Amino acid sequence: MWEMTPVLPPVLELSHYETRNHAFAPATVWVLDGAFLRIKDDKGPPRTIALNTVVEVRLEYAPTRPEPNRYRCRLVLWGGVAVEFFNRTYRGVMDFADTSVEYGTFVRALLAALARHNPTCRFLAGASEGTYVLNVAILVLLAVVLVGALVFFLTVGLLWVALLKVLLIVYYLPTALKWAKRNRPRGFLSDAIPPNLLPA
Repeated sequence: MWEMTPVLPPVLELSHYETRNHAFAPATVWVLDGAFLRIKDDKGPPRTIALNTVVEVRLEYAPTRPEPNRYRCRLVLWGGVAVEFFNRTYRGVMDFADTSVEYGTFVRALLAALARHNPTCRFLAGASEGTYVLNVAILVLLAVVLVGALVFFLTVGLLWVALLKVLLIVYYLPTALKWAKRNRPRGFLSDAIPPNLLPA
């Protein structure tokens, strides 16, 4: 008689994530090792962060013009020091490699480890309240200015300039609305990460 061996889900014992934030930052390996986060680069010996010194972790949708699908994970430590990484790695001018799958896996493992080793850590989603209000106000102001410019140029008969304004609105509006929807400030539980704050 054949015996069936149950298939168990893999256990994440040691997780790591490799990335480079920008041109002026070294390539970095983030290693989750039990109750510690080790940051390795070519600037010297690895830096070690005890997970119980992390005050908060913030997940944020952080698009830029060349990177409309960029996400950020930021850790704030005691004393206000912050470290962060993204779901892509810098390779050259306007050249980024997408690392969304590895990023998502590492972020989930990191948040689970933080919940286990640091029950007082705050898990935050989206932009800070001040940043969110400021950015929404700027978006509204820019929309009013663009619509006003559109009306003005239509009135004076400069149709090609009006068309240019319409194209600008059409191009930037979806990203702006997506940013505002995803980055609404809120807290979350470590095992209930808002799905729109991790890359698909």
